[in-house]
Amino acid sequence: MCFFKLKNKGFGLIEILITLGVLAIGVLGVAALHSTVTKQSQENKARSEAFAIAQSRIEEMRNYTDSASTPDQFHALYADTTGYENSTSIAGVSTVFTRTERILTSGEQKNIAVAVNWTSSDSQTRNINLSTELGFVSPRAVGDTVRERSEPLVSAPTGRARLGEGVLPEGAVTISNNDGTALYQDGGNDLMLVSGEQIVLTLTNACQADAGTCLDFVKIRGRVYIDKVSQPQLTPGQVYLVASDAAFCARYYTAGDAINTVTAATASTISTAAGDYEYFDYTCYIGGGWHGNVGVLLAGGLRQSDKICVGDPVSANPWEAPIIATRRSYRGMLYKHNAGNASGREEMSDGDGGTLIRYYSYGVADSTELPVPNTDEQGHNFVLGSMPTAATEGSNCITQGVMVRADATIDGAPGGLFEGIPRDFYCLNPAFLDSYDEAVFGNDSHCPFDPTNPPSTRHIVSGLISVLAAQSSANTALVSNVNALTSDGVGNCLVGIFAYDGSKYNANYACDVFDWGNGWNGFVRVTYDASGMSCSPNQLSFSGINADISTNNFSNCSPGSFVVISGTVTTPNPNNRYLTSATLSDGGACTLENGGLAYSCVTSGITGTWNGTISFGLSGGILCNSNSRVITFSNVAPGFLTRNLVMTNNASQCP
Repeated sequence: MCFFKLKNKGFGLIEILITLGVLAIGVLGVAALHSTVTKQSQENKARSEAFAIAQSRIEEMRNYTDSASTPDQFHALYADTTGYENSTSIAGVSTVFTRTERILTSGEQKNIAVAVNWTSSDSQTRNINLSTELGFVSPRAVGDTVRERSEPLVSAPTGRARLGEGVLPEGAVTISNNDGTALYQDGGNDLMLVSGEQIVLTLTNACQADAGTCLDFVKIRGRVYIDKVSQPQLTPGQVYLVASDAAFCARYYTAGDAINTVTAATASTISTAAGDYEYFDYTCYIGGGWHGNVGVLLAGGLRQSDKICVGDPVSANPWEAPIIATRRSYRGMLYKHNAGNASGREEMSDGDGGTLIRYYSYGVADSTELPVPNTDEQGHNFVLGSMPTAATEGSNCITQGVMVRADATIDGAPGGLFEGIPRDFYCLNPAFLDSYDEAVFGNDSHCPFDPTNPPSTRHIVSGLISVLAAQSSANTALVSNVNALTSDGVGNCLVGIFAYDGSKYNANYACDVFDWGNGWNGFVRVTYDASGMSCSPNQLSFSGINADISTNNFSNCSPGSFVVISGTVTTPNPNNRYLTSATLSDGGACTLENGGLAYSCVTSGITGTWNGTISFGLSGGILCNSNSRVITFSNVAPGFLTRNLVMTNNASQCP
């Protein structure tokens, strides 16, 4: 019995040796498989990177219009090779690559092949090859390349920058941008943007030896404010700035003399005096010719309650009022000349028996900086807050308090901290437009509408402006400065030349108004030098316009000295308060706008300065500016005066 018990315990030596042999074979097999998978993964990464390098070079060569504007320059730029030449070493992420190119001329075309070689982890030479054909096309701008291939291209929205490759070489000299990035130029034609040691963006052919200088990146700067009252948990590190296409946005803030880069780990930056807002700065770098968007993203994504405000909460102009938007668009607008149309421009059907001018989006000029340095222009800021999901109108940026906290009040004006912030569309016309062929295209001084949200129909509101006055050189000069605009913005109206009929000066005006499908609602306003003349009323309001209309005349205009007083109404609490009337003490004319959230008054003619009052009717609550609902003015000189109002439920809610 004992003998058999001992025999059944454990394994024999031969069994153990056999088991170990099987395990060894299995382990060696797994190790070999792991090694094969690792090598294959490395090889795939290197091959993908090589393809990207070759494709990038081909795209760079296609962008020849920056360096060649004639066929001779084009052929000289890409001279034939006898084989694969022009060797360039590129430090990639996975290994070092060598790029070469072969160029052969065939008639008017270039047959181009780009090869990229590298040494694999097993010391084998690998390579890939991409080829294409390239022909010269004049670099004039053009609108429609599908229908009119004989004309050249409108520049692509991506611009002339491309995403960077590799890292800075050891000992490289850079120039700081004071925002956590730097510029590097290696002696070639390209200018590179560097973040840390990584080359993040390249401006192709920015530096020309004969010019002695380099073009710079386009720079868009602004500030991101976080409304800590409604977004107390949001940290600066969770807020990202992103620009479309080939671009890089730096986030940073300055504390004392130190410039600090905002990273995902940044929990705090700079706060306003009472802590209502926390903020940091940004600069987005892009290439000339770009037209696209700069927007805000939050780590984890935007919730429906996350609201981003842009626009001016102080301005009385409706086209500058705040709006809720996650991005700001940048576009120039060109039209094509067409002498066959009465407008002198290319037109298209609006599908409803009318016509629209065909506009083409166009890009920004090289080295542009927005806002323009050393001016009083506001940065391209964003204000982040939280509101109810249903709060989608821009007026909520004020009524919900996001843009009018105590820290935003400047010189008694609620929201003054954000005065002048651009809305969600920034027009590049005319100062910042990239170059184009003026024989083919033209541009207006302003963009007539937001091309990211084009209207369905254009209507024309027209009429007569009459100024009752004796004919004189002074009055002729006065009326020559009369103009008009609409509530959509400036640049949509044309005023003809004033002619004298024996008792008054007359000129026709015509304004383009744009219908997004439900008729146009807005106003037409006459603009002039209020110290020398006035129109009463100076504004005509319209509702539901769905066709051209005329005989909308400004017939009560006259020379003299006047005061024009206008302003907006801020309601810091969601109380649906608004003006119901406005009355001048001297019998002048007042009009209400934007549903009683704005007003404009023109006094009667004055001599010297003006003293008087405006009495306001309210839907309820009080005016913080005056408990009696009357605003008093003393010794006001002729001209334009802005006086914004604040309405609340009671005095305790006034800022």
